[in-house]
Amino acid sequence: MTLIALFFLVFVVGPLIFRALTKRPPSKSGTWFLAVFTFVCAACALAIRYGLTKSWGDDMLMAGVSLLLIWLGWIGVLAFGTQALRRAHPGPSTRRWTAVLGAIGTTIPWFGLAWASLVAA
Repeated sequence: MTLIALFFLVFVVGPLIFRALTKRPPSKSGTWFLAVFTFVCAACALAIRYGLTKSWGDDMLMAGVSLLLIWLGWIGVLAFGTQALRRAHPGPSTRRWTAVLGAIGTTIPWFGLAWASLVAA
């Protein structure tokens, strides 16, 4: 059941978050928002990981929240790169390809999880 929930989260929710972050046309304020969003996600994940080191191995909720924040930071990086490409090369073709490749990029952590599960088994 957990793997099904993670699959749904990664393959449905991830691309939807990416779409929400890249829906607006590229702008300077949008770029700043994505940079701050990514930094905050990464900083909070690191604060949970290294600030609460005692409970990292014991509390799976803390580990899950930290991993979720790292993944959201990853989606922020993808959205940042997408908006930078769209700003440099405006046009419908660039918009279409960056949307497809960015949505696919949000699923990369699933393949890491699947590979780790395969190796551990």
